[in-house]
Amino acid sequence: MRSDTTKPAPVAPASRQTFNFEVPASALRGRKAHEWADMVQSSYFPMDVKVGADFRGGSIENIDVGELRVCTLHSDPMVTERHQSYARAEAEEFYVIEMPELSPVLIQQRGRDALVAPGNFTLVSGAEPYRFANPEHLCLRTLRIPCRSLRSRLPSVDDRVALVASAAEPCAGLFLDFAASYFRHVAVLPVEVSARVEQQLLDLLILAITGDASTSNETSVRSGHRLRATRIIEQRFSDPTLQPADVARAVGVSERYLQKIFGDSGQTITSVIRNRRLAEAKRLLANRKQSRLGITQIALTVGFSDPAYFSRIFRQDCGHSPIDYQ
Repeated sequence: MRSDTTKPAPVAPASRQTFNFEVPASALRGRKAHEWADMVQSSYFPMDVKVGADFRGGSIENIDVGELRVCTLHSDPMVTERHQSYARAEAEEFYVIEMPELSPVLIQQRGRDALVAPGNFTLVSGAEPYRFANPEHLCLRTLRIPCRSLRSRLPSVDDRVALVASAAEPCAGLFLDFAASYFRHVAVLPVEVSARVEQQLLDLLILAITGDASTSNETSVRSGHRLRATRIIEQRFSDPTLQPADVARAVGVSERYLQKIFGDSGQTITSVIRNRRLAEAKRLLANRKQSRLGITQIALTVGFSDPAYFSRIFRQDCGHSPIDYQ
């Protein structure tokens, strides 16, 4: 668990929103199914939602507190699919912790098939394509968490998606017990303690998904180097002169060794810096109407010294130019 003693930032009081949906027998099912899809998307993020002829309805309760969205979903059988085109169009990326209660759910991501039984949980990344299916009536509790909040704790967290964490494992069981209590009390937690509880919840989640340190793919030393490198990139990505050698020097290891650590998860230091700059650019582009920043200003602000290069790699990443980004 983190030893960081920094006082958590203040958070706003929790806000609650509830959607109840039912298909009347006389309704046009296609139109009504579209309304349900809108409710699901507004609670999580854009995705395709498919329901069968026997679909009768469902409900979603959202509680927003701090950076988290806490959801309780009841639904007849449905299938949802998150495509890459949806993920690329968003400035903020999220993970979702899926915790079924009544019946199993099937999660498919990164070529893995995770059949998650009630009492267990799995992690999915909204930044990548995935498929979700519940063949039976569902009661599902979820936590939607900004990607940066977990990556700052465990840079290799993306390697853990679509893996089942069993309540039979001590750390996973501890997290699930804490999460169950969190769901019951989150809406009424005093503002002054809410941020601290959120940090404890996320720290327990990291323990739960990494499990026994002896079976981890990264040693604690390598994980520590990677974590420090990620924090340095977070602090300095807007510096256009930042190079992999600078990051390695700040960590205190050779550039070659640090590149190998990132390479174990299919990344390079350069790609991490670039992707962080692109993520910040998307955030600024999404608020252009308020900030009135031009494309060149945004490129320079996030660390790209060449606006033409920024536009080119932005198009490669998102499929369209920065000026067309919504």
